[in-house]
Amino acid sequence: MWLFSKHRLPVAPSRTPTLAAIYCRPTRLGVGLVVLVGLLWLVGVNYQVNLAYVAAFWLAGFLVVAILLNFRQLLAFRIDVEMPKEVFAGGTATLELISSHNHRRRWLWLCSEDDFLNPNTAPDKLWHAWHISANTPSMFQWSIPTLMRGYLRVPSLRTASVAPFGLSMVQCIWHWPSDAVVYPAPIAHETPASRTPNEEEKRKSTPIVGGDDLSYLIDHQEGVSLQHIAWKTYAKTGQLLDKRFEEPPAAINNTVISYLDYPAGTAVERLAGLLCYRVLEAEQRGLLYTLELPQRTIVPQKGQREICLTALALW
Repeated sequence: MWLFSKHRLPVAPSRTPTLAAIYCRPTRLGVGLVVLVGLLWLVGVNYQVNLAYVAAFWLAGFLVVAILLNFRQLLAFRIDVEMPKEVFAGGTATLELISSHNHRRRWLWLCSEDDFLNPNTAPDKLWHAWHISANTPSMFQWSIPTLMRGYLRVPSLRTASVAPFGLSMVQCIWHWPSDAVVYPAPIAHETPASRTPNEEEKRKSTPIVGGDDLSYLIDHQEGVSLQHIAWKTYAKTGQLLDKRFEEPPAAINNTVISYLDYPAGTAVERLAGLLCYRVLEAEQRGLLYTLELPQRTIVPQKGQREICLTALALW
């Protein structure tokens, strides 16, 4: 349907594309109309037929208006993205694309840039229609595979439109940096015998954000919940610090989930999946637990599930 379908485009610098970030090309119908305009103009020149001149210039004007209206499909268009709350490796992350502050009707086609550049992608599964009504918020759910743990990689999104007359097509690419984290895929297994931390382990455990009462500030550690970052201090000094809370007293039945429970030489990816399974199991059973990693120990605290899963994802 469209010519030069694998053309690479610049990425839009913001949530609203500029004119420089929009690429326009004629469709086959548009090329046919241009050829017709040229033939009518030649007929008018060679045979001095005024009606041919009128038809040629009228069609040329119609073509220009159609292109301008086609550009308006993407100009002043804004997309806000809501990242998924929780996603595990091997699954699918569903991003919500929200059209806000829209004042005109739009007929758009969306596709992932990875799928667009992949020659093995079936054409019927490449583009997805998104019709947006004027002055009405609209949402589109965009599903992307999550193959690996760590920070979520959001591919570029290609947006195209041939509305309103199908004579030309405009395209634009959006890219959103993501701070969402993909948790490791839990690996079901028979859990090792649980143990409780001895006094030496308690003494050597790394201080982690927890408890209820603020104690002091410590250097920022990767993976700590955003709610535990001292934003006021960062605004004043520019230094990123974490809030250190008083740790609750260790319970007698505190279960230790440790990487040391598994044979030495176990791959990190497998260890992360095994520990993730035990963390989810402990949360489901309502157990008090401590997660022990090579350079970090996470004691019972508020938001422990998110902190533990994030630490395993970024391990």
